[in-house]
Amino acid sequence: MHVRTHDRHLPGVLALSIALVAGCSGNDSSGSADTGSVSTAAPVSEPAGTGAPGSTTATTGTTTKVEFEPTTLTMWAGVTDSEGVDAFRGIVDRCETDNPWLTIDYVGKDDMSTALSAAIEAGNPPDLVQADFSGELSGIDAGGLIEPIDDLFARDGLDWGAFVPGGKRLVDFNGRHFGLPLSLDSVGLFYNQDALTEAGIDAPPATFAELLAASEKLLVVNADGSIERVGFVPDVDGSYSLFLTQLFGATLFSDDGAKITITDTLDQWVAALQWQKQFYDLMDTDQFNRWADGLGSYDSADNFFITGQIPLYFEGSYFVTWPDRFGEGKPENWGVVPMPGPDGVADADQVSLIPSGNWFMIPTGVDNVDASWEAVKCMALASDEIAAFEKVYGNIPANVAALDTYEAAVVPEIPAIQTFIDLARSPAAKLPGSAVVVGALSDEITSLILDYRRGDLSDDDLRGALEDLQARYQDELDLELGN
Repeated sequence: MHVRTHDRHLPGVLALSIALVAGCSGNDSSGSADTGSVSTAAPVSEPAGTGAPGSTTATTGTTTKVEFEPTTLTMWAGVTDSEGVDAFRGIVDRCETDNPWLTIDYVGKDDMSTALSAAIEAGNPPDLVQADFSGELSGIDAGGLIEPIDDLFARDGLDWGAFVPGGKRLVDFNGRHFGLPLSLDSVGLFYNQDALTEAGIDAPPATFAELLAASEKLLVVNADGSIERVGFVPDVDGSYSLFLTQLFGATLFSDDGAKITITDTLDQWVAALQWQKQFYDLMDTDQFNRWADGLGSYDSADNFFITGQIPLYFEGSYFVTWPDRFGEGKPENWGVVPMPGPDGVADADQVSLIPSGNWFMIPTGVDNVDASWEAVKCMALASDEIAAFEKVYGNIPANVAALDTYEAAVVPEIPAIQTFIDLARSPAAKLPGSAVVVGALSDEITSLILDYRRGDLSDDDLRGALEDLQARYQDELDLELGN
């Protein structure tokens, strides 16, 4: 989604709502009211070869297909800014053209988690959803909020090879799939080469040692102690602290979401947090906080990378469009490289961090699962239209054909996007783990990281604090799962 990545990594709202739903049974918005869905007609099975083109669902091993009467489906979507909505319309138009029986009523939702949980609990869900629920699949599974699509996927003879490996992992939890992927947010290290050259640095850092050395050279502190420029910090406000621990092999959850794994990878956690802290130790804590509080708006010409206040910056793929959109071509000489890891810059096929992504899904309780599936399937496979949409929106398509088209169209204009495309294609893509306590635990461990980097938590106390988190949240997780 075209929002700040750090706004996406703490999915606590849905995690809390899930508990309520399960217990019961049950940047400009294009629309905030729940419109509900127009009633959908039941499909009618007829002999193959009849009906309008594009109005069928193939059924593996049978000679019948599904015919639909004229149907309007309500789709709630996380794309809410006017430019994004206009671009997304091409995907909707394609699917309405290919399926003459289908009309899609597009409703933008800024607070998707809360709205969807409430709608399902009230028995009035939208017919399909496009959103980013990264890290929330365990809660979605436990709450029964979304229809698994494995049977439908197999019935129609689809192939996961149509999507990059990270796209499949985005919708996969504990052996089941809960939708079809739209896009991925891969991350890399942005650099302002003019600032590097001024500091005597010829090329962007390729190792942790080079990154620390560059941070020291790029740091500018005024005579009164105030900070004018920060070379590099893992994040400004906690947004990427958690993601970057994955570079060291630190994990939060087991694959099935049933176990907290902090102590299983405790050495990796400690190493990751000690590595992060050294960048903040270069500066006075109070002065850094004052500097960070004075940064300009993220999505404006006052953005800290555009103004040169942070010449080395770890960020998601969509930012490559922003110097032109907001900076009027500034910075003039910039690029992106994969984020160095403990052993240097790894090949994209070996290490690729994917903080989040967008996907299409079918909520539990829809009137007509077959009709919703046709719409989901069509939109996720509309490769040309997805490529055109992401050219505006700036994320990386998860559809392989769309990614090829996107690459051919965008790389000549923005060569730096190639880094993110290569990372998105990686067979080793790493995505956030998932458990029903993900929201609360992510909040608390991010707070712990911030306390540690400020010096409020000592090295001697760090291990104990992490072990305490493990014990408390494992007890909570066992309670949630009935163990």
